[in-house]
This record gives sequence, C-alpha cells and structure tokens, in this order.
Amino acid sequence: MVHVIDSMQKNGQLKMNIYGMLVPSKENRNEFLNNGPYMTDKLNIHAFKYFADGALGSRGAKLIEPYHDDVLNSGLSTLDSAEFLADLKLMYENGFQVNTHCIGDGANRQVLDAYGKILKGTNDKRWRIEHAQILTPTDFEKFKKFTIIPSVQPTHATSDMPWAIDRLGEERMQNAYAYKKLLSMNGIIALGTDFPIEDIDPLKTFYAATVRKDALGAPDSGFQIENALSREEALRGMTIWAAMANFEDTLRGSLEKGKVADFILMDKDLMQVQVSKILDTKVVATFIDGEEVFRQ
Repeated sequence: MVHVIDSMQKNGQLKMNIYGMLVPSKENRNEFLNNGPYMTDKLNIHAFKYFADGALGSRGAKLIEPYHDDVLNSGLSTLDSAEFLADLKLMYENGFQVNTHCIGDGANRQVLDAYGKILKGTNDKRWRIEHAQILTPTDFEKFKKFTIIPSVQPTHATSDMPWAIDRLGEERMQNAYAYKKLLSMNGIIALGTDFPIEDIDPLKTFYAATVRKDALGAPDSGFQIENALSREEALRGMTIWAAMANFEDTLRGSLEKGKVADFILMDKDLMQVQVSKILDTKVVATFIDGEEVFRQ
C-alpha cells in the first residue's frame, strides 16, 4: 500500500499528504526497518503502530481494576511485554516512532512504562500514545518524564459520555478524556478524528475539544468542562502540534516562509464565532501545496 500511495502521489492522482503508520508485520520490518523512515514532500512513513488493548464500549480496554459494570472482567491486553520491549529497542535503534493504541489505564501504564525503559528520559523521539483515554493520576507525569506525545480524538469524549461512567465508575472518570491535563505535561497534544470510528469532520473535533458537547449541544454545561481546550489550543492541536507529532513541523502545520502552503478558507472565524455557530461553519476552499483542490 505504501508503494501504491507513493506512486499515485508522484503521478498526480493523489494530491492528499499522507502520514502513514506501519503495522509491525514481517514484510514491513524486512522492507522498512533497516532502511529507516521514508519521506517525500507528500508521504511520511515514520512510525510503526501497535495495539495494547481493545475498546471501552465493548469492555475490551485493559483496566487495572475490573469494570464497574462487569466486576469479573478487566479487559484485554494484546501486547506481550517482553516482545514489545524488544520491538521498541529495534524501533529506537532504527529511527522509527512508536505509536501505540491505549484506551484503558492498564494499557496506558504498560506502554508508558515500556517506553520509559527505552527512552529513559527527555528526548525528541516523539513516541506517541494514541487515545490516552483513561489514566491513573500517577501515570500522567510519565508523559512529561519521557517526552511522550498524547494523540487524542476529542469526539471520543462526547461519544462515550452517556455510558463511560457505567464502565469506569466516578473515581476513574475523573482521569478519563483529560485533554487539558495531558496538554499540561509537555505543552503539546495532537488532535485527530479517528475516522472511520468517529466522524471525519474536523469541525466536530474542534467543537468537542473546546465546548465538550455533542453535535446536539448536550450536556448544557459541557462534559467534564475542566478538561476543555481553548480555541487556540485546539487549533494548534489540529495543525502545528499535529505536524510536530508527525516530524513534519518544518514542512507544514503553520503558514510560514519555507513551508508548503496547506490551508483552508472558511466562511466564519473559528476564533470568534459564537459557540452555537461553530458546527455551521463551512469550508470555502482547500489548498494543498499552494494548489486549490476544492472550492465550495
């Protein structure tokens, strides 16, 4: 698939810029691991992705203690600790990021501790935790200690809020979907949509991150509003911080001299528009590498 995307981009069939994560298959290891990251001005193959657990809704997320609504179940762990640690060493030595899906506090702890054994302290390896959904209070600091980037999808919070407390109980909920607290660790948080699990519309990401409500405007006071991001933080999380999390901050993520001109024009100013109008905002035009590829 990497070669198909690369070919389509080079012959002009695919104008979209792609940051791809490799599954740690035998084929991908043989082809990419020894050669290091592969990057063009449109394709970035810089990371291997692992999965430490399942999803919260299906009770597959790995928790330290059993589920509040299923006391005989604490979820699924999908990583062998010794094998994972050996893989992390290989990735580190060959210049690859490691990005790991972690939902439950048990999965987050396992992966944060494993990362820490390899990274040892502050660094610029930009290894990521994908989702970072449920943590224990003592594990937040590991993001700072080992310079780990939380990569989150704000609509998870507003999609899960009707039933998440049933799975976790009140105490664990206090450290779930805690985007503001995660941001405070290293001053960076990457935001995405998690499409196709969640809606692809980035305006819903921006709205959920800042307002902490669903598309219907519920709940009235916002869901765990103390962990809402400011509008500027959300915008940075979707642009320059996301680019930093991809090792692309010298190429894109902000409009600066020397960077490619990837940007959109909108019919409202997201920094000023009324909260009730955020989701009504329309994209007027999209530019990739300075070329207009969409016009409303």
